[in-house]
This record gives sequence, C-alpha cells and structure tokens, in this order.
Amino acid sequence: MATRTLSGIIIQPGLMIGKARKIAPQNWIISRVKIGKKEVKAELESLQTAIATAEHELQQQLQNFTGDDDDKEILSSHLMILNDPELISTIRQQITAGLVSAAASVQRAFETVLDHFSGLDDLFFAQRAADFRDVQNRLLGELTGSRAASLDGWEPDQIAVLEEAGPSLVSSFGRHEVKAYCSEQGSFTSHASILTRSLKITAVSGLSGLYASVRDGDVLILDGIEGRLIIAPDHATLKLYEQRVQKYRQQCEQALSEAGLPAQTQDGRRIKLRLNLDLLPELEELNRLKADGVGLYRTEFLYLGKDALPGEEHQFETYRQIARLAAPHSVTIRTFDLGGDKLSHLIPSPHEENPYLGNRGIRFSLAHEEVFRVQVRAVLRASAFGRLKLMFPMVSDLRDFLRARRIVQSCQEELAREGLPYDDNIPLGVMIEVPSAALCADDFAQNCDFLSIGTNDLVQYTLAADRNNSELSPYYLTHHPSVLRLLRITLAAGQKHGKPVSVCGEMASQSEYLPLLVGLGFSDLSVGPSAWLGCKSIIRRCDARLSELVQNADLDSFGEIENLIHDLLKPYYSL
Repeated sequence: MATRTLSGIIIQPGLMIGKARKIAPQNWIISRVKIGKKEVKAELESLQTAIATAEHELQQQLQNFTGDDDDKEILSSHLMILNDPELISTIRQQITAGLVSAAASVQRAFETVLDHFSGLDDLFFAQRAADFRDVQNRLLGELTGSRAASLDGWEPDQIAVLEEAGPSLVSSFGRHEVKAYCSEQGSFTSHASILTRSLKITAVSGLSGLYASVRDGDVLILDGIEGRLIIAPDHATLKLYEQRVQKYRQQCEQALSEAGLPAQTQDGRRIKLRLNLDLLPELEELNRLKADGVGLYRTEFLYLGKDALPGEEHQFETYRQIARLAAPHSVTIRTFDLGGDKLSHLIPSPHEENPYLGNRGIRFSLAHEEVFRVQVRAVLRASAFGRLKLMFPMVSDLRDFLRARRIVQSCQEELAREGLPYDDNIPLGVMIEVPSAALCADDFAQNCDFLSIGTNDLVQYTLAADRNNSELSPYYLTHHPSVLRLLRITLAAGQKHGKPVSVCGEMASQSEYLPLLVGLGFSDLSVGPSAWLGCKSIIRRCDARLSELVQNADLDSFGEIENLIHDLLKPYYSL
C-alpha cells in the first residue's frame, strides 16, 4: 500500500505511531416496522427497557468520567434528551396509534428532529444534532441488539479510526484508555472535541476520505502537532517519526523538569508567559503551571450551545470566579467574538455569504448594544474582585475602539448610580487581527491600555487564505514578510507610547516561530495550556545571539526569513 498523507484539524495535540482499528459507524436497518395490536404492550415495554438501560449506562459514564466536572454537563444533557417528555410521548404515540415497532418509532421521531436541525446553518444546532444522534444510537442499539463496535481488548498501540466521534464514544475511549483517534468529520468546538481535550486524548479530525483510505492493522502516524495523518508510511518516514516521537517525549520531560523555573532567556530577559483559556475548569492549569496570568479568556462558550443568551448575573458569577481563581494575576477577558451565523437561534440576523468578513466580533457587539452592555456590566462588576482587563476583537480602526469605550464608560456610570462596585481604571485593549488594525497601531497605542495580536486571523486576512482550508495551506504562511511587517509595526507603536503588546495567536505556541518572536522583541506571550511548558523550555534557551540574528536579518526577504527560521534559529527550538 502506498504512503498517503491526510491533513485535518488538531483537536488535542500529541504524536503517536500505532496500528489502525476502525470503528464502524452505526447504519441502522430496522427489519420490522409494522406491528399488530396485540404487540403494542410488548413494544412499549421494550422501549421502556431500552430507555432504562441507556439511562443506567449514562449514569455509569458520569460516575466514571475522569475529565473536568463542567464537561460532565455534556453527558448530563443526554440524560435530559433521553427523558424528554415530548419526544418520548411522540414515540409512544407512534407505537400505540400508528402500530409502528419501537425501533422504527425511535428512528422516525429522532430523524424528524435531526432533519429540522440539518436545515439550520448554525453551530448550536449542529452540536444539538450530534447529541440527539448519540442518544438515538443508544436506544436503537438496545432495541435492535446491534450495539456499537466493542472496545474490549483494546491494545495500547492502537489508534481509533472513525467517520465521526460522538460524545458517548469519546467517553468510552477514556474508560478503555484509548490514547488517540482520527476522524473524517468533526469540529474543534463540538461536544465530542471538548470531551477529547478534557480526557487528553490525542486527536485529529476533518480528515477527508479517511475511513475508506484505512484498513484495520495499517500502520498510522498521527501527527497532532502538524495536524496530519500518515497512512502506511515508508521505512524512511517511519524511522524519522520514531525519532520525532522520542524527541517529543524528551521535550515533554524536559519541559516538565523546568516547570518551576522562570520564563527567562539566558541573557536575562523576563518573558511574561500567560495562558489562553476557553472554559472555567481550565483555570486549574494556571496554578499548576504557575503561569503569569491569562492573556486571553474567550467568552464564546458562554453563548454557544445555549437555548438563551446568558444573563448579567450568570456572566458576573463566571467572571468573578475567574478573577478570584487567577489572583494575584490578571485575566484579559475578550468580549465575545461571534457573528450572526453562530447566534441566529438567539438573535435574528440576516444571512451572510461570508461571515468571516461580515458582522462579527466588535462589529456584532456594537450592532447589538443591548447584548454587549450585559457582558460589559458583568465584567465591570467582576473587576471589583480581581485584576481583569477587557479586550475587543475584530476592531478595524480607532473608531471601533472609541465606540466600545463610550459604552464601557456609560455602563460604569450606571453601576456608580446603582452603588455597585467596579474597577474604574479597568484596562481596555484591542485585538490586532486585521491588517487595517495593525496599520492603525499607532492610533490604538495612543488611546488603548494594551494591544494583543491574534496571529491566526491576522495571517488569513493579510494573505486572503482561509486557515481552515487545507488546499490553501501553501498560501497560509505565518512567516510571510507582510505578516512580520505588521507584527513589527504593532510592536513599535506599543514601544513608542509605552503600551504593552502581546501575541496570543497560535504563532506564539509554535516552536519554530517562538524564537523569532522573542528575537523581534516581544516579551509578552499567551499560549494554550498544552503548549505552555514547551514554550517556557524554548524561551529559556534563547540568548543575546538569537536577538542579534533576528535584528540583523532581512525580514522583507522571504528566502532569508525561511533560512533564518529553519537553519539559524533551529538550535533554539530543537533539542
């Protein structure tokens, strides 16, 4: 079999060589649909038994779940679906009045719900559809006796190969100590992906054509660092990755041994190394890693997957916990970076042909001021309990920031009249993630308290290359001269006006780019928890010579940049 490489989305970083074990998708074939009147009672009893068994299994999974407590809510929501009175009533009605078998009734009732969800282009409904499908599979498995593929006898060197991972299956992976999986479909924000990260299972999804390309027993290299899967690698590739796996383990061990040491270069430069976080339970990583605070707290998960917009009190309690748990460090809270395509089930919004270039981020917040004010008030109130900063995403120019700042000031005046405490000097900053914002960095640095560069979007908007389109990967070049020029413009503006400039995008987490950022003069970085220890280890190997190499390089020459990164800077990020 010829070697084949597929590219996808990293769900949980890691690196593993193993043998493929395919887990077949559930394709239900209901052999018996119509029943006689005398069989109604038996079918109703079968349905009740299936519900009771599925409920017992879910309760067991909840008890044995080893991930974060908040992530248990995903499995708890499946219990709610299982006991949804309207759904169960519909199924019973089909059995008693329609004389349809229990299995066929379950399939019809759930498919009606799923068909409704599939017609809605919204992340919330996509997640809900996955949850309903998961519960449907549980019930049909009980009613037909055709259960999901068994994980019994799982071997440590096996890698699960799937069409799509569901929350229940991922939970089972945790119990059977499955170390890694790859899937044809999946998104970073799905419930299955959240559980995957909670259980620290190496995973790559979005691998087009995966299931048909792999056979049981095939040797696989799952590269959760670069986001790819290598099928049936040749001898040379296998040997290369065996060395990389060994090196990756050594890097993890070395990084762990340096966990308690400061993030300081060999020539004495102290680099503030903060964390990017999405969920409240992740704050435990702040104390475990002894990070310098939270450089980016994304608030989208307060909105996604909800039946109603989160109110001020709910948000206030969340932000207050963040402030208290992070003390004495600061937390930079980014106002929600969503658009109408993600919140159409909560806020009526017109369809957009290209949401990435549409009404999202601060644009959406300013267009829906009543929603924005709720979040701003909640953050301000929580700022009385710790060191919070407020940051606005997707700003285009100074006008966006000034409009947002006026709303913050109005909310502060409201809270003062209501006698509610808040930090009246809360720092306000902006995300630099579109080229116009970088080119206006001097204006921002004169008016904002801090700037933070989101390299993920900055690269894709600068180069007009969708970062989620694998076919455009040759064009999505983080080290492109135009991107580095925008980074330098932003940093220079901050230094000129004495305002801190941080990098919170993936560029700061990537080993080959980290020395470049340090050499450029950045001293404030924010990375994901899984990359934090490795980044600190690299920072501690940086020295004065590195800064000299970067400062003397021609960063307007693509060839010299590549030579700089891959040759001259390699000793700093490579063991």
